[in-house]
Amino acid sequence: MLHLLETLCAVVSAGSLNKAAETLHLTQPAVTKQIRSLEQDLSVQLLVRGPQGVTLTPVGQQIYHYARRAVAAARACRRVAEEWNAPDRGRLVVAAGLTLTLFTLPPVIAEFRRRQPRVQVEVRTGGSQESVGHLLNYEADLAMVTSPVSQPDVQVAPLFQDLLVLAAAPGHPLADHSAVTVTDLAQQTLISFTRGSGLRQYVDQVLEARGVAPQVVMEFNSIEAIKTMVALNLGVALLPWSAVREDALHERLAALRVTDWPDAGRTISLVWRRDGYQTAPMRQFRTLALELLSQERAEKEGEH
Repeated sequence: MLHLLETLCAVVSAGSLNKAAETLHLTQPAVTKQIRSLEQDLSVQLLVRGPQGVTLTPVGQQIYHYARRAVAAARACRRVAEEWNAPDRGRLVVAAGLTLTLFTLPPVIAEFRRRQPRVQVEVRTGGSQESVGHLLNYEADLAMVTSPVSQPDVQVAPLFQDLLVLAAAPGHPLADHSAVTVTDLAQQTLISFTRGSGLRQYVDQVLEARGVAPQVVMEFNSIEAIKTMVALNLGVALLPWSAVREDALHERLAALRVTDWPDAGRTISLVWRRDGYQTAPMRQFRTLALELLSQERAEKEGEH
């Protein structure tokens, strides 16, 4: 049944039978025959064809959830065998949010590749919940997250606390200050992440609890867009120190501590599945991340 589940995953990923056939190097009739065979075996209809392609039926959605895990688990089995035969090679998949892939993961991956040049590293981007989902579906080996994880099927290792700072343009009235208070934010024009993002929810909850309601004039889902608007002096933003550190060091932005919010920030953690075989690249990357990012934590505590 495994090859039929692989075909189902390919069809869902491609969105059509024709595109899936190209990916699988099969003819469209052959893909259709395999899907029908799977449906007959399970005695349910999995897909509905329409003008926009194929969509999953309700039961198909449930089966697809397990199909993804089965296919990924089978691939993990192959990787374990490959590592056994060639321990200095392999592949490592890390899932992480966009901000982490911009400012936290690159130096770790660069050092890992320097030490393990024959291991291929892949990165999947997504929010913390999505990254943990990739992990549980065997689509990633490790996940780096910014939100608390309560899944019983994973282990969590905190790496460092990424403090929030108030980013302002060098010409902003606050730029000459070394710090601000939460109350000061009520008088500011704020540039923020879009509603629904983890960081936006966290900031909104804290400010609301303190009775502070700054005017949010712009919302973006890109941290680089937020920093650009701040640099143009169109407002200020609460951002992770890791995201503005280089800008502050080169005086492109001012980064101000929020003195009466000492625990402002997010705990960056590394997450992996409890079950299954821990490949050598997984163990090596995990050790390296703990080593490098623990050093970074000590540096940040010294700077702030």
